[in-house]
Amino acid sequence: MTTLIDIDALAQVISPHCISQTPDDLLRHSYDWSPLSVKWKGQKKTHLQPEVVVTPRNQEDVSRVLAWSSKHSVSVTPWGAGSSVSGAGLASRGICLDLSDMNRTLDIDSLNHTVRVETGKMGHVLESELNAHGFTLNHSPQSLDRSTVGGWVSTRASGQFSSRWGSIEDLCISVTAVLPDGGTVTTPNTPRAAVGPDIRHLFIGAEGMMGVITEARLKIFPLPELRLFECIRFANLQAGIESMRQFMQCGLRPFLVRLYDAEEAQYAMGDDTVSDPVLFVGCEGVRAVATAEMVAVVDICMKNCGEMLGPTPVKSWMEKRFDFSAVEKILNSAGGVAETIEVACFWRDVETTYQCVKKAVAPHVDKVLGHFSHAYPQGTSIYLILFGKAEDDAAAEQQILKIWDSAMQAALNCGAAISHHHGIGYVRRQFVAPYLGSAIGLLRNIKKSIDPNSTMNPGKWL
Repeated sequence: MTTLIDIDALAQVISPHCISQTPDDLLRHSYDWSPLSVKWKGQKKTHLQPEVVVTPRNQEDVSRVLAWSSKHSVSVTPWGAGSSVSGAGLASRGICLDLSDMNRTLDIDSLNHTVRVETGKMGHVLESELNAHGFTLNHSPQSLDRSTVGGWVSTRASGQFSSRWGSIEDLCISVTAVLPDGGTVTTPNTPRAAVGPDIRHLFIGAEGMMGVITEARLKIFPLPELRLFECIRFANLQAGIESMRQFMQCGLRPFLVRLYDAEEAQYAMGDDTVSDPVLFVGCEGVRAVATAEMVAVVDICMKNCGEMLGPTPVKSWMEKRFDFSAVEKILNSAGGVAETIEVACFWRDVETTYQCVKKAVAPHVDKVLGHFSHAYPQGTSIYLILFGKAEDDAAAEQQILKIWDSAMQAALNCGAAISHHHGIGYVRRQFVAPYLGSAIGLLRNIKKSIDPNSTMNPGKWL
């Protein structure tokens, strides 16, 4: 392919062995796991493709590449494992900075319960290392075995156990980031501080827009003494939502909270005769506390006319919770349409938002499934899974774009967050300004100050 990048000059700041323009490498970094990207691949379209892939070996490499890129106005887009479902890591041009070789675990602090890692570290590898030391991250996204620490921090990710342990912004203590000009920033490493604005949040969730996160220090936790599970059926969705609200607002913190609507309950239970919403709930920790918490959670559910079905369905789900094959199978078929959309709102708006977003996307697909997870005292996320069929991948691409437009407009009309944990990337980029409102000007000013040449991950957020 033709490139405007002076490869010989780039090779003066990083080893030529770290630079690739092979067709295979460029193609591999032109697609992620987003449904839109899968449809591009099916059509052999390279809608977003870098001119070169650079794989740094260490932070110094990253610093030199960014300094050179800024000086020569060459764009840089960080790449973790390519598992984004929003197109966040796809480079529209310039350099794709593949951090996969920066994957060391630098320190496990068993006294202060922290771990420091390079951000190319794969999630399941880090979790296994910690398990061997008697610890866990308590960060368990469905993409655990196909995502990196840097991807989590950069997209403001959330895991399946966030209702108790929090999302990545709660688990991330400090970061080291390389700025667009090649300078390095390390945020203070303390449990908490009151020393002005929290600089971590310039980078957490910024999707590489402010620089490249090269290291992160995360909280870790002892493996739980006991885990308890229960499945509870409700006569209607309202009773399930009300139960969630009540136990979250009275201070209970189950680590697992997943309320499925009647349509998705069939899939979660593995039983197509299920016709009512079901709640999967799990409590963990010190035996006495976990036991008491589960009793209290179940008691609240029973007061809302819930019916206990036992722990077996939840245990079965736990064993296969990383399986995304149902969606992937449809996406990989010619003309197959599948999408996942997650928004979030306050409790008072949950049912209205759920119905409005579901109604908005229904004309574009054959089936809409929904569940509520990642619960807070103030509200919850709403997660919709959509299945459909188009004539071919070109038609499916257009159908997916219509889905996003309809869903985001509905979420904005309801006052909901347009993303809970999948991030912005390519598919949500045009909805950022209407969601942020007057704050978008401040964000643009910060971006201009940090990245005056606009080299970092262009074509996305701003």
